[in-house]
Amino acid sequence: MKDRSTAPARVRRRSMQRQWIRGDFAAAARSAREKTGPGFSMRLIRVFILMMITVALNPVAAQEPWPAKPVRVLVGFPAGTSSDIVARIYAQRLGEQFGRQFVIDNRVGFSSNLAADAVAKAAPDGYTVLLATVANTIGASIFRKLGFDIANDFTPVAIVASAPNILVVSPRLGVATVAEFIAMARRDVDRLDFGSAGSGTAPHLSGELFNMMTGARLVHVPYKGNSQGLVDLAEGRLAAIFAPAPTVAGFLKEGRVKALATTGSQRSVLVPDLPTIAESGLAGFDTSIWYGFLAPRGTPTSIVRSMAAVLLQANERPEVRNALAASGAEPFTRGPDEAARFVRDDVRKWAPVVEFARLSAD
Repeated sequence: MKDRSTAPARVRRRSMQRQWIRGDFAAAARSAREKTGPGFSMRLIRVFILMMITVALNPVAAQEPWPAKPVRVLVGFPAGTSSDIVARIYAQRLGEQFGRQFVIDNRVGFSSNLAADAVAKAAPDGYTVLLATVANTIGASIFRKLGFDIANDFTPVAIVASAPNILVVSPRLGVATVAEFIAMARRDVDRLDFGSAGSGTAPHLSGELFNMMTGARLVHVPYKGNSQGLVDLAEGRLAAIFAPAPTVAGFLKEGRVKALATTGSQRSVLVPDLPTIAESGLAGFDTSIWYGFLAPRGTPTSIVRSMAAVLLQANERPEVRNALAASGAEPFTRGPDEAARFVRDDVRKWAPVVEFARLSAD
C-alpha cells in the first residue's frame, strides 16, 4: 500500500476539505496532525486553522443560505383570535420577502406557554419562532414550574404591534370620567365589580393594577370571553369591564355602555378622542396587549436581523396598518435590542401586580 505520508499534497488537502465540508471537524483536525511529515505544506495548516476559527466565530458561514425551507411560527392561541390574526399578517409579509412559507402552527394551551416551551427547546436555526404576547410575560410570574425563562431563553426578533384595552362602565353608574369612577370605587369599597375575559389575562390584571394604584377594591368577575360580560354590563349586572376595542365597538355605538379611557401609555389611533387612564390621573398606568416575535436563544444574529428588518418595514405599509386596525391592534415597533429590554421590563412590571392579585399556578 502506498505510504499516505508521501501522497501528493493536493490529495491530502482534498481529503481535509471533504471532512471539513461535511462537518467532521475532529477528523479534519486529526488529518492535519497526521500529515505534518516531509513535504506537507505548513501554509495548508494555517489555512485550515483559519477556516476552523471562522466557523467557530460564525457558524452560519458553514450553513446553507437561510431560509432554505418553510419556517414555523408557533402561536399559543386558537385560529381566529387576535394573536393568530396578527401572526398571519406578518407571516405573509415574511413569506413574500424571503420566498419561503412562514407557516402558522397554533400550539394552544397553558396560556401560550405550551407554544413558548416548544420554541425554547427548538433548534436555534431560524426555522422556528414564537408569536409572543403579554400573556407570556404575565405567565412568568403566575406559573411556578415553567420549563423556560421568557426573558432569557429566547432571542427577541421584534415587537410589532400592540392593542389597548378600554375601561368601559355601565351607564347606570352615572360617571363620565376616570376620576369620578375612582372616587366612587374608593367610596363604595367592595361594592363595585369588574369583568374580564378570564383570570390572569391582561384585562384582569388591568383591573388589579387599577386597584393597586388607587386603593380601590373592585371585585373581579371572570368570564369565558368578553361577550357575556358586556351583556351583563349593558344590563346593569356589572359595574365595569376591561375589554379590547373591537369587542366593545358595537355596544358603544348603541350607547349601551360608557367608555372612560384606554389602558395604553398613549392614546390609541383606533379611538383617538378617548383619553388614557394614565393621563386621567394614574400616571404610569399601561396594560396594553403587545405582540412580538421571539426565536430560540442562540439563533444566528444575521437571521434575527434579516427577519427584524422585514417586520419593522412591514409596519410602514398601509395594508398592514389597516389589517392590524381591523383586529384592534396598531403598529408598535421595537427592533431586536429594544425588544429584549422590553420583554425583561414587562416581566418585572407584571410581577408585583400578579403578587397583589395573589395569582399562582403550577
